[in-house]
Amino acid sequence: MITIGFSTRSHNQEYIDYLQKTSMYKDVEVIEKINNGDKSLSEVYNEILNESNHDIVVLCHDDLEFDTKNWGDKILKHISKSPEYGILGLAGSKYLDKTAKWWEVNSTMYGIVNHKHDGKKWTSMYSKDLGNKLEDVILVDGLFIVVNKNKIKHNFDENIKGFHFYDLGFCLPNFIDEVKVGVMFDVRVTHLSIGQTNQQWENNRVEFSKTYEENLPIDINDKSQSETFVFIHDQSLVLDFETKSKFSNLYKFTYVFLGNRPVDKISHIPNLFIARDYENNMEDYPLFTSYTGWYFLWKNNLIKTKYINLVEYDVILDKNFDQIHTKFYNENIEMIGYIPFPINHYQFVMNPEWNEHILPIIQNKHKVDLIKYFNKIAQQNPNAIWSSTSNTSFRTDIFDQYMKWFEPIGNQIKDTKTCGHAHERSITFFAHLMSKKMLITNGILQHLQLDSHKTQGHEVNLEESLNKL
Repeated sequence: MITIGFSTRSHNQEYIDYLQKTSMYKDVEVIEKINNGDKSLSEVYNEILNESNHDIVVLCHDDLEFDTKNWGDKILKHISKSPEYGILGLAGSKYLDKTAKWWEVNSTMYGIVNHKHDGKKWTSMYSKDLGNKLEDVILVDGLFIVVNKNKIKHNFDENIKGFHFYDLGFCLPNFIDEVKVGVMFDVRVTHLSIGQTNQQWENNRVEFSKTYEENLPIDINDKSQSETFVFIHDQSLVLDFETKSKFSNLYKFTYVFLGNRPVDKISHIPNLFIARDYENNMEDYPLFTSYTGWYFLWKNNLIKTKYINLVEYDVILDKNFDQIHTKFYNENIEMIGYIPFPINHYQFVMNPEWNEHILPIIQNKHKVDLIKYFNKIAQQNPNAIWSSTSNTSFRTDIFDQYMKWFEPIGNQIKDTKTCGHAHERSITFFAHLMSKKMLITNGILQHLQLDSHKTQGHEVNLEESLNKL
């Protein structure tokens, strides 16, 4: 059974009867909220959700004609067949830019809605008719919203005042938190008005864009275009992370197990690669640390997304890690580094222990003295920085370029104790020498540096650090 709720300026028994009749369920629960503007539509809809006696709630405008007979039954069939959806509507979009004007990009819109105004009736075909199928979107138009209360993670945002942007303020935070949003095609309505903007609409738009500036623009395909690979070497850590749902906020992630420790307790995990089980691996060179994982993924053609995040197990990621990356990639960033340090810091190129093998190779390859090169940069810009960790994100084609560039270098240094540290520095070397657009961020990734291979020479309180993960 369903609940139907709507906001109206005065009691409308005729509309209540009409909703009951057309939905197929004469005893359907209808909640009418009389509102003369004292409350926002967000407040009214939250009241309906709280008062409803059923899990499936239809929130609709009070000026709809239902062209589909038994539309209530069709909604329940969708919910029964696809219970994973939390929000359904009749029109929506797969993309939302910084302006929050979701209808301006026709190619990303889906749905079909009839309109009637000033004696004229027409059909707005936002996409082809997909029959009884659902199409995944980011948001749906507020004229008709189906809510599965068991699946949503956010109610309507009551900070959004008036009667505009309540739908985006409801859909977007739910979508960001992995609630599925879809468009139906087999329920057809006629809307007896056309959307109009006014000053309140503009005020709400500006405020909404400001609230979600870290998330916009957002494209539904971003979720399938990005994958995070977590390099790890101990199955007890994998089990602990799975229990804690450590990486559950990521769109998609896969463990890459490195080394020769037991894996009998984790071999069943679907999002897990065991590097030693593949022909192309570097497990004989553990001091190369995370590079062995990079090599493994690259040589075995295991990367299937447009963007990748390559992180070690001992990291703490911002809860909006993926969303932040989406914003950066939409600004044509090719590489993302973390934990910035000054370029003139001794540990970058001046420390011979970590650079003595790689610098001569690069000097021979590129005919450039990197110590002089970066000293000059530091003189010109005292605020210049480098990425002081191997944790890195790439556009995948740039990652391929890096690996082709570094592989011959790596083959020459793989037997050295500090080859892992050389690899770490090589990422910034590559970005500079090959003129890549690299952004070095601060604050969205914390690296605890547990020094698993004992090459860093610093003390680590292992128990305390593991408790932070």
